[in-house]
Amino acid sequence: MNPLASDAKSLGCLTPSPELLKQLMLQPLGSVPVRVCSGGNSSRCAGDGSWTVDLRRHRKVCYHENSREIEFGTGLTMAELLQVLRASDRSIPIGLSGLTGSGFILTGGMGPLSRSQGLALDSITAIDGIWGSGEPFALSEHQTAEDVCRWRALMGASPFLAIVTRLRLRTQRLQPLQVRHGLIPPSQLSELIQIAESWPETCSLQWSWGKRLEIYAVDCSSDKPISRKLKELDPILGRDQHAAIQHCKDQLEQPTFGSLASQAVASRPVHSEVLARLGPALKHEAGPLMELLSCRMQERPHGECRISAQQLGGATMRIKRESSSFVHRDSMWKPWITAAWNPGDRSGRQQSLEWMNQVSADLSTTCPGVHLAQLHDHLPGHQRELVDAFGDWLPELRQLKSALDPEGRLPPL
Repeated sequence: MNPLASDAKSLGCLTPSPELLKQLMLQPLGSVPVRVCSGGNSSRCAGDGSWTVDLRRHRKVCYHENSREIEFGTGLTMAELLQVLRASDRSIPIGLSGLTGSGFILTGGMGPLSRSQGLALDSITAIDGIWGSGEPFALSEHQTAEDVCRWRALMGASPFLAIVTRLRLRTQRLQPLQVRHGLIPPSQLSELIQIAESWPETCSLQWSWGKRLEIYAVDCSSDKPISRKLKELDPILGRDQHAAIQHCKDQLEQPTFGSLASQAVASRPVHSEVLARLGPALKHEAGPLMELLSCRMQERPHGECRISAQQLGGATMRIKRESSSFVHRDSMWKPWITAAWNPGDRSGRQQSLEWMNQVSADLSTTCPGVHLAQLHDHLPGHQRELVDAFGDWLPELRQLKSALDPEGRLPPL
């Protein structure tokens, strides 16, 4: 479990079966909102004075050969789903880690293959669960007219409205990947960003800036034996020993993202919060923005504070804005800020959160949107994040919240 969530003074962890979840949601729990744990990566899958509903008993999985869809319980991780699909030579787009649960999908689902395959969210064809009111639901992408708004709300805002227990997703043909993983000086990042913005949809750039600046470029094209686009990075990467092009059978074989940027292997867990923004292509604004971020990196209050980003665009832009609660369809970049501190260090926590908010403010001009990969209803900026995440869709979401979760059993909108 996420170290911050693991150390929370929670009321306890509930692991209801699918049959008992409805009865549980109808009970007076004594403390709301409840927290939900699927993969356990979120800092809010447990919280002080809260109950956690653990979905690990929801693990049924079935691949349907005829439709090439996978149906599964939300207690499975992305890596477990890919292992099941390997046998049929199929896949779904996951993120930079196989350890995430279905919360990854339900809040968007962004990863190195998003530019060519779309968001994981866009692959959902059916969704089952329990509204905050305790009423069960089963919706599909071919919903009735009265369910259109509910379907849209679930696609990106479900943590506020429901506990999702089952998903059905379209799958993709299994694709081998080529990955270039290396270190560059910060002075070259703006040039690399502008190069990546002209790449075809089969290529994507990720970077993580900690003690060092790590880049992680992925190509899923059939360009063999060596990706020409990744080879074009030779002048930037130079002779970095880590920068050889790696050939991966699939996403399960991807190298670990963020490992090169880390300071060292931590002797004890570090607490952290993550705030993610969204914005269009940076173009000529990349240079001034990276200079500003370079200054912020020199001010970071803890060695594990970092700024990272991943590239979107391509297929993620071709979905209508009004089809889901992910409204920032013009986004090409998702930068995120990690605030870190040592457990028990209240002053360090405050300094790191202030640093995170300052970097977020710096990014907001070029990246005005927010991606709610982590919930921050316990932090002062929660309401502002909701506005930046959902825009003019937020008022209707709030109306649905009042109807579907009238007692506020789930996080507030």
